[in-house]
Amino acid sequence: MCFELQLDAACYNIGAMNDMDLKREIQYLMKALKCNAHLTPLIRKFSIVYYSGDGKRPHYSPFSDYCKDPEISLIIDVFSRCTNLECLELPRHIVFGDIDNQHPVIEALNRHPSDKLRLKFQYLKERSSVSGHVHPAGFQSMPLSRVVCHYWEEQCPGEEMKTWLAQGLNIEQILRHGYDAQPNDSWMDYTYPGLTSIKSWKGNHRSLQSIVEFLQRHPLLKRIRFEPAHEHDNTPWGVAFAKRMYPYSCKIFDPDQFMAVVKVGDEWLYEEIVVIFQDDVPHGGVEVVETMVQKLGTMLSQSPCKVFVGIDFLSPVGDYMSSEDLIGILTRNLSHVFDLRLGRFLCDILTRECAQILEPGSAINEESIAGFKPFRERLAQAMPLADIFITRGLRV
Repeated sequence: MCFELQLDAACYNIGAMNDMDLKREIQYLMKALKCNAHLTPLIRKFSIVYYSGDGKRPHYSPFSDYCKDPEISLIIDVFSRCTNLECLELPRHIVFGDIDNQHPVIEALNRHPSDKLRLKFQYLKERSSVSGHVHPAGFQSMPLSRVVCHYWEEQCPGEEMKTWLAQGLNIEQILRHGYDAQPNDSWMDYTYPGLTSIKSWKGNHRSLQSIVEFLQRHPLLKRIRFEPAHEHDNTPWGVAFAKRMYPYSCKIFDPDQFMAVVKVGDEWLYEEIVVIFQDDVPHGGVEVVETMVQKLGTMLSQSPCKVFVGIDFLSPVGDYMSSEDLIGILTRNLSHVFDLRLGRFLCDILTRECAQILEPGSAINEESIAGFKPFRERLAQAMPLADIFITRGLRV
């Protein structure tokens, strides 16, 4: 059984210590739990959610000042009554790191009989970064292996964060956006229990061996999304990609496109990728083009609803390939792709075919290629999952 406590954020001043209305609502709920004690062991997940006036969850800044949360008494009460609880999810404004306020919560959490129970915060904040000093008592070496923080976003762990990690604090996602501008990946020296995802990582300042060691310390890590400036060559996924594509050479690059890899078994496969094939393809070498695309398909995640692929060729394959050739190649090898972006070579194919059916001297508008709409319709019939675009700027 899942239980979601929905409170209207417009009615409560979140973070106000003397908000009697909110305290009264919490007391009502605690009384209801007491009166229905025979049902509380059935609850597996308990979420506290504040909705804004328009029915949406409000966004709270993880950098706001600490406050005494009226929900603390409710959280402790839920722990004591819901003996089979597996997850208690807290609202955004309750940020992990308010040691004075959360100490009794962590104590109650660690007393709970279920080993499956996890207390989930959305964010954490080290008090030293707010007040300028480290709390002397900390969490007094209390186990934090049942505590989960959904996001962590800082340049590098501070002293409190290092202690929390050593105590077992789980970090689900690390967000690196804006922190990798300087050549400093020292955050990778640490181990983050429970890590499943990294977002907006540039990751150009570590050796291949260092990256491999980081991955080995984080066996639950399943997805990494890269900044456009990420250099793929000296990474486990880039090395595996080059090996699989041999003897063909490719450049994985787009100045504006985020790319991503996911772990499938022991292998890192691309979920978002832009590839420019570098090799000279013999004139008329449609079979060679298909082999290239077929090899590319083996390095893609098989997820039916997420895969993004951009493709272009340095070799002028659009001078001889037909649109039917291309549809056949894509259908046979990339049928599961959700977002497909084809480079200048498709423009060349469609412009050539359009010129063949137009009267001599007719103008071709390259800004809106006449053959693209029917091509897209034909490809959509063969690849119903795909959303297809022409991208003229893939070549670099």
